[in-house]
Amino acid sequence: MVVAFALILTFLTSAVLTALLVPPVARLCFERGWVAQPGPRRVHRVPTPTLGGIAIVGGLFATLLLSILFESLDPLLQRSPYEHLRLILLMIGALLVAIVSFVDDLYDLPPWLRLLFHFTAALVAVGPYLWDHTLYPDALGMPTEARGIILTAFNFPFLEQIHLHQLTPWLAIIATMIWIAGLQNMLNWVDGLDGLAAGITLIASTVLALHALRLGQWTVALLPLALAGTCAGFLRYNFHPASIFMGDVGAMTLGYVLSVSAIMGGAKLATALLVLGVPLLDMIWLMIWRTWQGRSMASAGRDNLHIRLIDLGFSQRQVVAFYYGLSALFGTIALIDGITPMTKLLALGTLTVVVLSVIITATITQTRRSQQAATPDE
Repeated sequence: MVVAFALILTFLTSAVLTALLVPPVARLCFERGWVAQPGPRRVHRVPTPTLGGIAIVGGLFATLLLSILFESLDPLLQRSPYEHLRLILLMIGALLVAIVSFVDDLYDLPPWLRLLFHFTAALVAVGPYLWDHTLYPDALGMPTEARGIILTAFNFPFLEQIHLHQLTPWLAIIATMIWIAGLQNMLNWVDGLDGLAAGITLIASTVLALHALRLGQWTVALLPLALAGTCAGFLRYNFHPASIFMGDVGAMTLGYVLSVSAIMGGAKLATALLVLGVPLLDMIWLMIWRTWQGRSMASAGRDNLHIRLIDLGFSQRQVVAFYYGLSALFGTIALIDGITPMTKLLALGTLTVVVLSVIITATITQTRRSQQAATPDE
């Protein structure tokens, strides 16, 4: 009963604190001129505060600090020394991401410099494992605990569990850095419509929390629950028509914390990939499409899937509902008891076919319309 109360309170505290922080952050944005003006590459029609991510960071950090107090309520809520270390590393890394992204929102940093800080923040998460590659005994006496947030192993169909740590600790470090930096940028790329990034993160973090609870990982579940609550509180103001945007400071921080949540308590990469399948496939397609066109992958444009769908006549709410629906559907599949790795692989394959079909169709249709518009009438 006490554990359930603490879990629910974590979600509600994060949601309420974030919602309370949004109005003063919005006023600050208007006072400082941190406002997104309508433009040809933007879908909003009125000047809108663009650094709402400050409220996200504030609400999330405050909730994570308050969750430490829950440890005195029940032994099941007591974090191990390794978990305390991981929480500290998470907050330091997330704070670094938030600060750099805040500066980027104001001054538009070069892509290579942003990426450098993203990988640096990922190294912060890796922590002492960078030089201490020992796996220490967990509560059951099994050597699974690392001094840091590290992707030591993950399950893969046919090959069962791939032990990156056993192959070489440096492979585990590289995989962790790519995963964390990749999800940060994925959340940032998908943050183009009202409520899209916050809603997807809410669904993904809820699925991760439920997965952790199913495994009896009560303390691990506190992080994704706090993240879900933060997104729920922010969506109060960010759902269409949005009165505030999160900016890079919000999207990058959400991506960082979400990527870490998928690692902590045992790698839940298959679960995360299922929930985040739509934006991840869109990001991969964009990288291929822009490279084929001879453009930089960091270049701006209206070739994101959600923008293509808007240009094809769908409303913001319809596009967001499409993303939400697929994320929730495949997140539910990932949570079904007794589901085999083969079934997850088939589900992921189905998701890939559906999403790629939508992406390719939208790309071809949008390209043809652009060519017709550029061709003068005979």
